[in-house]
Amino acid sequence: MGQSRTTDANLAFFSEDQVINIRKGPQFKTRGGPALAAAFLFLLVFSVIGLLINEYLVSLICFLLCIPVFSLVLDIKGIEYDKSLHQIKDYKLFLWFRIGQWKNIHDFTSIYLTNKDLVVATSEYSGGTFDTYHYYYIKLVDEVNNKEILLAEYKNYYKALQISKGITDATGLKFKDFVKGRVNAD
Repeated sequence: MGQSRTTDANLAFFSEDQVINIRKGPQFKTRGGPALAAAFLFLLVFSVIGLLINEYLVSLICFLLCIPVFSLVLDIKGIEYDKSLHQIKDYKLFLWFRIGQWKNIHDFTSIYLTNKDLVVATSEYSGGTFDTYHYYYIKLVDEVNNKEILLAEYKNYYKALQISKGITDATGLKFKDFVKGRVNAD
């Protein structure tokens, strides 16, 4: 119940390593994702057909084009934190390259703890039942320039609160809890 869904901020701020890489995993949120997925399937099928009809060059070209398209479809994201330089990078993985800019951790002003409720219909009929899932987000925020980096996402408020306070102690930034007082028993 209290497991991390995307990242575990414990790894970034409390590990002994100097550079920590935390993958958030595939997000499947790329702009034009369905079209890219269709292009990937088309290229993959065309590659297999090329093999079957002995068109090896066409097959190889289609297969090689599948690799970057598949990387775009997956939309793998993550965070890299360099403790020695006090820098953090919110990156997108393309093939084997982490694309993103390093930012000084002290350019951020606060650690936010926020929440979002996801309501999912459990019945297709009107007036049906719904399940509500609560997610708690730990964000590194630059209030002046309106920038933020999502550090972690938890289903348990108390776990998220504990990690948030630990990150606040490790970075020396201000902590703002936007959830306090609205929390039901998890």
